Amino acid sequence: MKRTTESRIYLFTLLLSLLYFIYSIIISAGDFVNIKYLAWEKAENQSTVYSSRRSTTVTYNFVKDNIRISRKYPGILEGINTWMWGIDKKALVQNISFYIREKDDEKIKNNQIHHKKDILGNKLNEIEPIPFFGLRTIHSESNIFLLFLDIWKYNYSILIAFILLILPYLLFFIFKKIFKMSIDKNQDKNLEGKIGGYQIVFFILLVINLII
Repeated sequence: MKRTTESRIYLFTLLLSLLYFIYSIIISAGDFVNIKYLAWEKAENQSTVYSSRRSTTVTYNFVKDNIRISRKYPGILEGINTWMWGIDKKALVQNISFYIREKDDEKIKNNQIHHKKDILGNKLNEIEPIPFFGLRTIHSESNIFLLFLDIWKYNYSILIAFILLILPYLLFFIFKKIFKMSIDKNQDKNLEGKIGGYQIVFFILLVINLII
């Protein structure tokens, strides 16, 4: 019978979590140094709320001149940044300022914003969305630190982070039940404590991403 250890599985999944976090920081830093500030007067508020028995999703959409900026949030966990927008979220017309990535700004300038397509390739009425960051009332600007956190919130997927957190337990099940492997318990209590500490760190990062 093949054997492995709990610590080996934990260390592997922690490495994946670390690499994903570093990746999200690098991507966010790249976006942060390549953003453009825009101000829109009389933008149309097309925000929506989708509710089901399992979850609620809030999508904030603002449209002007056939350009749609959009961010999606998991229900009540919209985060601190949305509380600091300073706008009436229910108003149908908004005067707002925000940041977008330069690559998205280039799409706008080159008329490369298209309608979304369904799985068959047919055009939908919905315009391709552009993510926005640091939204505020018009002629206001977000704090630099909060702006970076908002960009990181967009780039750091809660779903991926959660899957990585529970991945070792999924692997335990797969190795035991499917591959019939024997998994030895950790004998090194010091290593076990460090593993638990790192798991807490990545759990805290997930929570921080939810609340910012």
